[in-house]
Amino acid sequence: MSEHGELNTYESASIAKGAVFLDEKAGNCTDIDKTGVTEVTRVTALITKLNNGNLTKESDDTKATNQIPKKEDCPVFRVFDEFVEYDKKKLLPGVWYFETNKDNDITKTRVCSPLHIEAVTYDSQNNNFGRLLRFQTTLKVWRNWAMPMELLKGDGSELRGELLAMGLEIQPGLKVRNLLSTYLQSNPPNKQIQCALQAGWCNDSFVLPDKVYGKSADKIIFQSGERQHGEYTTAGTLQGWQENIAAYAVNNPVLTLAISSAFAGALLKRCHVDSGGVHFVGESSTGKSTAGIVAGSVWGGKNYRRTWRTTSNGLEGVAMLFNDGLLVLDEIGECDPREVGAMVYALGNGKGKQRANRSGNARSVNNWQCFVLSNGEHSIPTIMREGGHRCNAGQEVRLLDLPVERQYGIFDDLHDFEAGDKLSDRLKEASTKHYGMAGRKFLEKVTHDSRDFTDRLQKIKDSTLFHVDNAQGQHKRAAARFALIGLAGELATEYGITGWSEGAALKAAAECFKIWCSTRGKGNTERHKITEQVNAFIDRHGDSRFSAKSNTDSAQTKDRAGWWEDSGGERLYLFTKDGMHEALKGFDFKRGLDVLENIGALQKPGNSDNGKRTVQRKIGGKNRRLYAINATLLSDSVHES
Repeated sequence: MSEHGELNTYESASIAKGAVFLDEKAGNCTDIDKTGVTEVTRVTALITKLNNGNLTKESDDTKATNQIPKKEDCPVFRVFDEFVEYDKKKLLPGVWYFETNKDNDITKTRVCSPLHIEAVTYDSQNNNFGRLLRFQTTLKVWRNWAMPMELLKGDGSELRGELLAMGLEIQPGLKVRNLLSTYLQSNPPNKQIQCALQAGWCNDSFVLPDKVYGKSADKIIFQSGERQHGEYTTAGTLQGWQENIAAYAVNNPVLTLAISSAFAGALLKRCHVDSGGVHFVGESSTGKSTAGIVAGSVWGGKNYRRTWRTTSNGLEGVAMLFNDGLLVLDEIGECDPREVGAMVYALGNGKGKQRANRSGNARSVNNWQCFVLSNGEHSIPTIMREGGHRCNAGQEVRLLDLPVERQYGIFDDLHDFEAGDKLSDRLKEASTKHYGMAGRKFLEKVTHDSRDFTDRLQKIKDSTLFHVDNAQGQHKRAAARFALIGLAGELATEYGITGWSEGAALKAAAECFKIWCSTRGKGNTERHKITEQVNAFIDRHGDSRFSAKSNTDSAQTKDRAGWWEDSGGERLYLFTKDGMHEALKGFDFKRGLDVLENIGALQKPGNSDNGKRTVQRKIGGKNRRLYAINATLLSDSVHES
């Protein structure tokens, strides 16, 4: 449609027979004028071709039908895909603007190379509007881009920069700049299609930057303001990936877990599971990074893997790129240890920072959901301590530390290679030749798999593979994480992707879960940390900052934390309020007292004391309220957990 409402030949014919547009809510095509029979629209066919990657210049959709305008048509835009005769001259292909001057003669201005506006795009909330563009590059290749309308704000320089980088030829000059913006904003086409702003699930379809998978793939398109999305690339063949990468995971639980993790991100929403991941811990040159490279090869090439060398703000953008997928983060030692804790929380919560706009109102928060596969020479708590922070239990269960030093680095079976580094080199080399095919095959299958994965995951969690006697909350959450990885690997095997035997992925996940359990003890991690810290405080200061209750000489006890008394053959440490707060530093004080009370170490007064947690003792002629800690019961709890 032209700037002043002029219809091209196709549009005129379409309206004559009852043109149609995509109705997002109804999920089908609806007649604009409510006459005629609903049919598959031109834009649906176009999106199908886009998603199948086979739209070429020779298709019927690329043929320009605009004609040279008459004076009465001006001012008007016309798009020519080929050279056009005009006034005994040939006009270059492109977008042209025709207008009349003061002498009523037609003047013409070339705006850019051929550029068609195919459809209006908008997201599921009826926001983030855009235009589906189809244009010809300098190399005479046709490209497609769902352009966000917000790029037209200001003078439109950001938009022009993106189009120029993608190969559109734009004529110089201020007038042309304004004409390009006018052309893109004037008279939007009647055709409409839903857009997705992130990779990942959109209704029952899965969106990648270059293709959409699922039953509704022809009704959705990916929209982004950036031209480069080199994460999800492909090379080689699925068979090549199976033979040169997946085959070497057999009898190697860590490698099997890494590959299975790559498929887990796409199951998070289907299983109603929050973001989270696993952090491989091991010495240098054990193959930790190789495991990340191999996992990344499921989805893409060398640009897929990221590093921890970023800020918390930068990590938000990275996480959004891998929404509903796998985020591989290499070498946590490169990250500022002061920021690690906040980053781990953000990754697990799937939410970015709350920010304000220019007027001070809250902006929308970045959201994502992904499975994280991280590695480093040190655990999360160790890195955080370097930054002066304590690692809370919630952070540890969001990114599970997993020691991965096996018989030969991360390997148990070298598959006839001389050493672990030789196998590692082979895997890294193969990952440069075969990548991206396994992930796409998984999406083809999972988007058409209507089974209840939540029920299946629950059965796996309830199985003996992931059972721990008297398991606390943190062990249950860890078991659920490893069970999800196992399920993902088994599904990939069922879909004919891994080439592994049935049960191999679950077996590897269960073995790695047992390794994690062996480093944690059977008790609740937070409880263990609280009791361990208070016990260590007594061991360190029991003789220097405590004295017998009968000793009231404060000069002999510097920085007093309390007193002690023997009762029934056991020693009670009587903490002052300040001393107890110091012993529980880093933890919620009430929560710390709850833990000490639950294990029986905190001695409470009788019922007549109205539920207070302090006991009353007369020391130095004064009645004092003190926290009485049974050292024996405290120590026993530490060694049992």
